Amino acid sequence: MGIEEIVADAAVAGRSNGTTMRPGVEVTELASGLRVASEFRPDVHGVAFGTWIRVGSRDEAEPVAGVSHLIEHLLFRGTERHDSLSIAESFDRFGAELQASTSREETDIFARVLGEHVPEAIDIVGSMVAKPEFNDIQPEREVVLEELALYEDTPDDLVHDLLGSQLFPDQAVGRPIAGFVRTVDGLDERTIRDHHAVHYNANQIVFAAAGSIEHAELLALVGASFDGLQTGVVSERIAAIAVPGGESFLERDTEQTHIAIGGVGIGRQDERRFAMAVLDQILGGGASSRLWQEIREQRGLVYSVYSYVAYLEETGQIGLALGTRTENLSEALEVASAEIGSLAAGRFRAGEVVRAKENLKARLLLNMDSTVARMSRLGRSLVSNVPLMTDTEVARRIDEVSESDVQALVAELYSPAGLTVAGIGPDEAAFAAAVGNFRQPVGGAS
Repeated sequence: MGIEEIVADAAVAGRSNGTTMRPGVEVTELASGLRVASEFRPDVHGVAFGTWIRVGSRDEAEPVAGVSHLIEHLLFRGTERHDSLSIAESFDRFGAELQASTSREETDIFARVLGEHVPEAIDIVGSMVAKPEFNDIQPEREVVLEELALYEDTPDDLVHDLLGSQLFPDQAVGRPIAGFVRTVDGLDERTIRDHHAVHYNANQIVFAAAGSIEHAELLALVGASFDGLQTGVVSERIAAIAVPGGESFLERDTEQTHIAIGGVGIGRQDERRFAMAVLDQILGGGASSRLWQEIREQRGLVYSVYSYVAYLEETGQIGLALGTRTENLSEALEVASAEIGSLAAGRFRAGEVVRAKENLKARLLLNMDSTVARMSRLGRSLVSNVPLMTDTEVARRIDEVSESDVQALVAELYSPAGLTVAGIGPDEAAFAAAVGNFRQPVGGAS
């Protein structure tokens, strides 16, 4: 988990009709329900801004899997006020890149521009979000199908989709965010428009900005640019139910076997997220982490190995991933299991908890030099309704994490016997044997 997740788990909780203040930050809910947040930074030349929509792949029925991601693409195809070429030409002229992404729980569109270009840039993005024309559906569908084909040719990415489908079977949170070829192929214009109408309502949208713009000016620009947004409701979500402990393998003629191991994590509002960040840094989050040092540096078994944490509203996912040749697979997983067991037993190495906490705090402060990071934490936190903390408060919460806090999380969440394992590679028998060693390790790390 990156420090961005901790910083983003923040902002002004609740839905005020007025303007909420904390040092440098203002949040206002417009009459429509659209929330506007800003952090004024007069010492910079530009403004980072973004729109955060509370809709992602977990908000889709299986027959329309991938519709949120396709809509994200189609927003760039033109609006009532701006065609696709003028959108591209405008941001090229601004010297900026307009970017977007879709996750399991949100869609976001963001950019950073000079102050003089802010009014025009916000007008374009507001029109994209509120009044897309949904032009050229078929060409953009083909682009998404090429993206899906790319995933199929990238086993170190594809293995995570395989893991998700095993850990959260027959559920939206376990499906690929971009959907499947068969579902994307079947998305017609009515389905796309209906999905947009339901989820792109003002009560599910946050506009956030950080940089050289006053809050009052931002409110006026957003109010004019997002005209047409309707008041709506915040969609209810079906709780995710994990089925841990299974295994899944996809045979491919690859040089390496790619492994993803995962289990149930914690929700983004869980107070243990600070301890989780420290744990993730120790296990596989950096160059001095257990997995990196023991599996790559000491034994040379992999090129890449890492751990990660993902958050959902009510739950989450923890995991680790690596890729290695078949002959190294069993040893690599055995070492990973031993390191998890060592942490679960409370066998910490000299200075590693302190080092992990210092890493997280340093990255927090360095991140806050960026207006994009400041904008992102406002948008993410408000769209998730998670309270915003000051940098000082986040650093204090990191400092408070103890070895026993980390040990308790490992013992609860990382039992090898209860984790789900997915693999892609040439030899299923070797995979099965390696997973057996992972679940019942021989010996242990000191």
